[in-house]
Amino acid sequence: MATETTPKVWADGPYQLITADKSRPEPDGTQSAAKFMAAEMTIVHNCILRGVNAIYNQAVNVANKGTKKDKLDFVNFTAQWGDMIHEHHGMEESTLFPQIEQMTGVPGLMAANVHEHEQFHSGLSALNAYLDKVKGEAEELDGVKVRELVDAFMPVLRDHLDNEIDTLLGLAEYEDKHDWKKWFENISAGIIKAVFSDSTLRNDIFPLTLVLHDKKFEQGVFKTFPPMPWVLHVAVRWLFMNTRKDWWRFAPCDFYSMPKELPFV
Repeated sequence: MATETTPKVWADGPYQLITADKSRPEPDGTQSAAKFMAAEMTIVHNCILRGVNAIYNQAVNVANKGTKKDKLDFVNFTAQWGDMIHEHHGMEESTLFPQIEQMTGVPGLMAANVHEHEQFHSGLSALNAYLDKVKGEAEELDGVKVRELVDAFMPVLRDHLDNEIDTLLGLAEYEDKHDWKKWFENISAGIIKAVFSDSTLRNDIFPLTLVLHDKKFEQGVFKTFPPMPWVLHVAVRWLFMNTRKDWWRFAPCDFYSMPKELPFV
């Protein structure tokens, strides 16, 4: 039982979040382009980590105590977390990494990151295959099995999420070649445009960027995420997030990216 000295389990473990220490702005508010890009990627990677921690910490109780609807909603929440990773890494490999190599003039600069993607994709596919069987009622939801499937690939994925931050910080060596901040902002704007043009992305995947982002993280260092006009924030919360609201109840944050208790810990 949780007490004042033993707080309730949340989504900051077992897989440790990435600190903002490497990428936070300087005390005077300035921030290099490399640190800006690293900060934006840290936010996304911590969304991935909060998501898997929420899954890991609730899987057993949902399986053992949840209703049939609870179990199906949890499986869909977990599946969308996996789809978010697939979309994120697909964008990196098709757009982000090739452009970085082109702008730096260093072919293969991002090859190590692509190789790391390959190291955990089979494990993530195994989790997705199991979730498909549960959704198709070929198997019952087993929380221990979910944890085992996650543990099979998450250590490698966790290392990758950290390593990629260092890769972006290393672009400081090439800061004189381009306006990296403007380039990264354009990439982000393109992603937002693609999201709002695709019903699956805007209803089933993009809401995770809000309910897995913690605005209070490290004294609110990343509180302005995601980078889009306020009117789009309103549209997402009022028009799109309610479509799958039963899935998002397993998330660690509410629609305003404020931390909340996990319902099945």
